[in-house]
Amino acid sequence: MRLKKKLLSELASKILAVFCVIALSTASLASGRDSELWSFVFFADTRSPSEDQVHGVSHESLDRVAHEIANDISDPNTNCELVLVGGDLIHGQFAQTRQSNREAYDEWKRAMKPAYDAFSAKNNSSVPIYPVRGNHETDHFTPGATETSVLEDWIDAFGKHLPQNGPPPPVHYQWIRSQKGLNYYVEHRNALFVAVDQCLDPRENVSINQPWVDHVLANRKEGLHVFVFGHFPAWRTAEQVNVGPLYLRPTTRDRFWASLRNAGVRFYLAGHEHYTGVMRISDHDQTMWQIVSGSGGAPLVRDALAMIRGVHVTFLDNKHLGYYIGTVTGNKVTLIFKYYSERLKKWYIAENSLIRYTVRQ
Repeated sequence: MRLKKKLLSELASKILAVFCVIALSTASLASGRDSELWSFVFFADTRSPSEDQVHGVSHESLDRVAHEIANDISDPNTNCELVLVGGDLIHGQFAQTRQSNREAYDEWKRAMKPAYDAFSAKNNSSVPIYPVRGNHETDHFTPGATETSVLEDWIDAFGKHLPQNGPPPPVHYQWIRSQKGLNYYVEHRNALFVAVDQCLDPRENVSINQPWVDHVLANRKEGLHVFVFGHFPAWRTAEQVNVGPLYLRPTTRDRFWASLRNAGVRFYLAGHEHYTGVMRISDHDQTMWQIVSGSGGAPLVRDALAMIRGVHVTFLDNKHLGYYIGTVTGNKVTLIFKYYSERLKKWYIAENSLIRYTVRQ
């Protein structure tokens, strides 16, 4: 009997030892995976010029962007694992538009095919391309187009394929059935990406489901990095007056920004304005950055841009097509603008656009 107990005790000890080795190995693998280099891409505004009444997408420019992103996906030194798109993918339904939004979305996907194919080649179970709506996705000025029809076009083309963790409509947004496929979030490795639809209310240029944003940020899992992206800039980067930005709605903007600040968010990514600009904002002893990257193919602002005085604008470019690429290695993040030179027919990195950030552990 004693021998039997001894053998059982030894067996239990061996099982416990094996379990501990497996647990430590698993923890080590998880820790190692978090320390691997990986990246994501953000760009916005790929719509066709207003004078182009046939095509909804700036196809040639977007095709060029898509091929370069495909290289970033395939290149192990870059290891791009997500693509975020900040709205105005298409021109939308204006008086002279000759195609439906569904046709324009199909055209957008054709132009982005190199990126879709690159992700598929890496055996992704789903293609991690995450767009959010801009004002051009919600416009409905063409005869026959309605608020409901353009919403259904978006849901069919993108929304039903996006994470379905968005909210049901709050009381004051009863006119919309659901925000699933509009607002959503993505948990990836050691990061959280929150997509904020800012075109919920057709009666307002900018509207945000702030209670949902607060809820997501307050209940996020413990992680190192949080990135929030939408369509409209929260702060004016250049002396340019535009219709719709959050900075023209200071009450909405301030609630939104306070929510990001209180949650420890460091980066807000936006588009709408057709240039690339970076602003550093010091708020309550916390450094935050706004990156506007509306250089995805829509006509760039050709006028000379003047930086806003009294704010810390660290980078401004309205001459080049391109996108921001964020690289994450453990608790370190870098973001930098990658642009295409029409003169030299090559892609370059704008070194002076670099942002570095390290999370203190």
